[in-house]
Amino acid sequence: MTETANVTKEPKISAIWIIPVIALLVGMWMLYQYQANKGSTIYIKMPQAEGIIAGKTEIKVRSVKIGQIDHIRLSDTQDSVIARAQIDKNYDSLLTEDAKIWVVKPRIDETGISGMSTLLSGVYLEFSPGESEELKERFELQDEPALIGKDVKGGRFKLMSYNAEVLEVGTGIFFKNYKIGQVETATFDWKNQAMKYGIFIKEPYQNLITMNSIFWVNAGIEIDLSADGININTGSLSKLLKGGISVGLPEQQTPGEIAQDGHSYSLSQSYKEALEERFYDFDYYIIDFEQSIRGLRTGAPVEYRGTRIGTVVEAPANVIVNGKPAHFKNHNTAVPVLIKIEYGRLYYDSAAAKEFWQSSLSGWIESGMRASLKPGNLLTGAVYVDFDIYPDAPKANLDKLAQYDVFPSISSGITVLADQVSDVLNKVNSLKIEDSLAQMQATFSDYQSLANEMRELLSQKDTQNLPGDFNRNFEKMTKSMEQFEVTMRQFDKTMASYQAGSELHHQIQQTLKEFKRLSEGLQPLTRGLNEQPNMLIFDKSLPADPKPRKQQ
Repeated sequence: MTETANVTKEPKISAIWIIPVIALLVGMWMLYQYQANKGSTIYIKMPQAEGIIAGKTEIKVRSVKIGQIDHIRLSDTQDSVIARAQIDKNYDSLLTEDAKIWVVKPRIDETGISGMSTLLSGVYLEFSPGESEELKERFELQDEPALIGKDVKGGRFKLMSYNAEVLEVGTGIFFKNYKIGQVETATFDWKNQAMKYGIFIKEPYQNLITMNSIFWVNAGIEIDLSADGININTGSLSKLLKGGISVGLPEQQTPGEIAQDGHSYSLSQSYKEALEERFYDFDYYIIDFEQSIRGLRTGAPVEYRGTRIGTVVEAPANVIVNGKPAHFKNHNTAVPVLIKIEYGRLYYDSAAAKEFWQSSLSGWIESGMRASLKPGNLLTGAVYVDFDIYPDAPKANLDKLAQYDVFPSISSGITVLADQVSDVLNKVNSLKIEDSLAQMQATFSDYQSLANEMRELLSQKDTQNLPGDFNRNFEKMTKSMEQFEVTMRQFDKTMASYQAGSELHHQIQQTLKEFKRLSEGLQPLTRGLNEQPNMLIFDKSLPADPKPRKQQ
């Protein structure tokens, strides 16, 4: 008998299902690899997309491609353009929050010609990484390229300008006509109405910027008019076109301590103004003048015996207390003038000079230090404030007016000279010389009348009738003699008024003394005018120092 064996059949997988599975797995692997190698996506906001082409415009760092623009669209508000870019994963760490992006295209400026290669290849975006550790994915396109890379070593400082001309970004910084840096940023502070500049000084020239450095605008052309003719000096082409900023030290000063990054300086219109505006440590004072301040201008010097120690800030000063001018109170007749004592003018170490001034001021005032007005130019009428010691000055102390100390003053200078002349003339006018001359003239007339009468008496021929006429003539002569005696007494009285010890004699002596002092005061001026007639316009020239000669 034939046995039938039970045979179990295994299921077979059709090859038609294997191929799709493999394809799916390969696709997933490729997608994974694509996503893994894709890198980061960033978005760049720009005002317009001129020259930017999706799928073509590249993003570079130092001419090395790190990404590419792959999509461009309008922003939701339609006032700007949003460009999407893919960045290679190897450069994800460059996407810092302080990074900057700008368009590289042909440019011609004072630094030269750049970006000419884009004429053939088209524009591209230059990416400048920052130093922050924070990453971001949204950026804004810069209007201008970054002038100085973060890797360039040097120092950065700040300038504040209130009255100098406005300078553009890229303006050069010059030290002795050698370019050592440039302006990085320029913004206008509308609250303080001043220009703020950020400047960069290349290494190692940042060591030239010290605490006593001064900055001023250099226009690039200087014109000097002198007896030798016209001398014109011009700088480089870039300085002539855009100007420049010069930095240096005041005359006869050595470099101070090297300034640290971020230190602020004042930018002046010229070197002369820079010398005047470099004193940042000062104190304000009010001076009440009991005389005319005509000729005193803002910016006039404040001196102590010919040495400048400060500047006039406001003349007259407008000090408001409780809504009213402070000098209107209590029927005050003085005119207030606001000055500032600049301690850097006293000594290069302003801190030491300030301590010396403040600790000595009370003693100086007690010794007679007072402020006065003195002539600076007799032709223009300009005056300045002068401090000096007047031992005979009335006692005074520092008073207080609002937030200012009030420094005592005294009349001096040209005002005192004019007052002395006026006093002398008043004393001369007060002398009763006309009355004395009238009395002398009357006396001489009486003498003349007496002489005529005596001559008439002696010339009479009828001497026989002398006894008869004697009484009559004697009475007449007696009257004449009495009149002569009265006249002589008047003459004695008149002459006595001129004798030593009399009031009139004393007034004459005082008047002569006043004239003597006045002439002594005018002698230096007349002597100077004889030696140099133009000294009223130009500074008086000093004689040259004698030079020793070798013995023969």
